[in-house]
Amino acid sequence: MSISNLLHEMCADLAEADLNAIRKARGFSPSETASRTSFASYFVSSIGVTEALQNISVEENITLHLLHQTGEVDVSFFERLYGSAAQHNKRYYGTFTQQYKSTYDAVKKNLVRRGIVVMAEVKMRGDTVQMERWRFALPPEFFPYLPPLLPVITSDESGEMSDHAVRKKLLQLIGDNPAVPNDRTKIEIKDGTICLDDQPFSAARLQDWQKRAWWMSLKTSNSSVPASLSITEAASRLLASLAPREWTRPESLDPALKIFCFGAKIQPAEKILHQGWELGLLARLKAEGSTSYYRLASTSTLTASDDLLADTLPWVESTPKADSAKIDLRLIPIQHLELFNLLTHLSVEKNKLQAAPSPIKLGRAAPQQRNSPLSLWLSKHIPAFEKVIVAVNEKWGRTILHENLLIARVRDLNLRVQLERELAGNLVLLDEQFIAFPSEFRSVVERTLKKTGFVAKTIHS
Repeated sequence: MSISNLLHEMCADLAEADLNAIRKARGFSPSETASRTSFASYFVSSIGVTEALQNISVEENITLHLLHQTGEVDVSFFERLYGSAAQHNKRYYGTFTQQYKSTYDAVKKNLVRRGIVVMAEVKMRGDTVQMERWRFALPPEFFPYLPPLLPVITSDESGEMSDHAVRKKLLQLIGDNPAVPNDRTKIEIKDGTICLDDQPFSAARLQDWQKRAWWMSLKTSNSSVPASLSITEAASRLLASLAPREWTRPESLDPALKIFCFGAKIQPAEKILHQGWELGLLARLKAEGSTSYYRLASTSTLTASDDLLADTLPWVESTPKADSAKIDLRLIPIQHLELFNLLTHLSVEKNKLQAAPSPIKLGRAAPQQRNSPLSLWLSKHIPAFEKVIVAVNEKWGRTILHENLLIARVRDLNLRVQLERELAGNLVLLDEQFIAFPSEFRSVVERTLKKTGFVAKTIHS
């Protein structure tokens, strides 16, 4: 059921005592609650929301943030906040109602009757008790009014970054040791392209590896409780709530991690964030002596509007042959390495990464990539690159290369019309005799030929 439907169901079925409690908590006038239908509109208005949220606890605020991210939940979701009759990590033999009766009472008293959370009973298949059928949600209109998740300081400093693990991962291309213990993600060169975990290398895939390595470094397991997050995903979401100039202390995350990762063994936030910093996912700011503050590391992207590169780059040099470039994996910015992977043929020679011009890759690249500041630098400083890039730019747009297409010669006009009807937008007329269509529609064409009495003749290259 949608949150809007939950709201209307609640307003229609509210007991008079509950309606009076919400009216008092939110400051609604008698006229605003006179009609149950119009009350649903008043409920999600800004009337009294700030005042109602001023009285919630820190843990309730954290839970409401998670509830907003999760959507509709049942009463067991609030066990992380109010507990239940069951004891943690011990088998419970009571009924669902017995387990969550106290949880339900707390949610209704502290959140529903304050006019913050909506609740309604939903229909379910099979034999269920009423306690299982209750559903709860935070109206999205209330989210902007929630207090911030974390206490912060504000600073214009960029903080310090660590790229040690990332560089070690890249140096595996030339035979270096694994970047982190128990790292099974391969990085290698296949057919001139760097592949990470068998996929073409990119900044996004490198970040995915960093996240996996972060989780593995903590040697923990994820919670099996619904709506609970892994420790690293929870830490990322919490830090993502910070504004651009905000930083937070690790201890500030501890209460939120207990709720976001309910059911899992929670390590101190200081250790979690330090590991994230070592893997290059977080930025760290030293302030007030030795106190550390953290935030997510900024991600840089390469766009066509970037300034031209300097004449001398510390991470690239031309080789004596002047037909390739030598790349220093210890220094090259990740976004430039991603672009090299898109535009050049890469190889390892004498434990050095070499980049040579690739007409095929350059032809497939988008114009803004092919004419990026990096491409202009290569054209200017390495003659082989200049020759290939000029040739590709001259021919680009004149030759179109398609994959997975079949071409058929059809001289019968009636058959041609029938094929156009069967294939609709999946057929292209090349001239008066030839058509082209995706290879996946071959069975459709053969079926049409058979139905109309024609025979297909296949020519193999």
